[in-house]
Amino acid sequence: MSLPFSEQLRCNAEPGWSGAVAHPFTVQLGDDTLEDAVCIRYLLQDYAFIGTLADHAALSIAAAPDMASKGVLAGFLAALTSAENDYFERSFAALEVSPADYRAPALNPVAQMLAREMKDAQFCGYADMIVVLACAEWVYLSWAQREAHKTPPTRFWLREWIDIHVLPEFEAFVAWLRAQLDSFGELDAADRARLEQRFSRMAWLEQAFFDVLLTEQE
Repeated sequence: MSLPFSEQLRCNAEPGWSGAVAHPFTVQLGDDTLEDAVCIRYLLQDYAFIGTLADHAALSIAAAPDMASKGVLAGFLAALTSAENDYFERSFAALEVSPADYRAPALNPVAQMLAREMKDAQFCGYADMIVVLACAEWVYLSWAQREAHKTPPTRFWLREWIDIHVLPEFEAFVAWLRAQLDSFGELDAADRARLEQRFSRMAWLEQAFFDVLLTEQE
């Protein structure tokens, strides 16, 4: 019996998939050993990227084929613009990052590549848009589930970032995204091959995003 299409995508995305999920950045975050300077770099880049992700979610809602799908995606967009936004603002305040610094930071080269990948997917249609979103959110669920079994970090900006990504609502959203991916397994060979390439590129970009945070200079 063949694997569901979501599992085929994940397997074909190696070594990028495992490189992202098991990245030292995620391990240090869960171990409470991540330096604040590195965390600030991450939060600045990710907060800037949240705007791109919110736009992508909104466009996915517009492209979704039915009201049920639109509703699920709308719930994700609502979480991005409320609970997650609040987390970032509290974290920046605790880390003494001024609004002037976090409201319009320059995206690093990998974040720019992630944004371009999302824009390209938007031109290709709903399936490509979901593949991009599914890879990113599934990576986060996977590493957060592992780190959630450790003693929680004392710094709330680390602890809550794990907690956000193991909420039952988030787990259900990723399960829905995976079901969407499985449904794309019925597409023709050319479309499946394109989606496989896109998923693999996203996994590699997620790994590269963590790489640059640990290697770039102040």
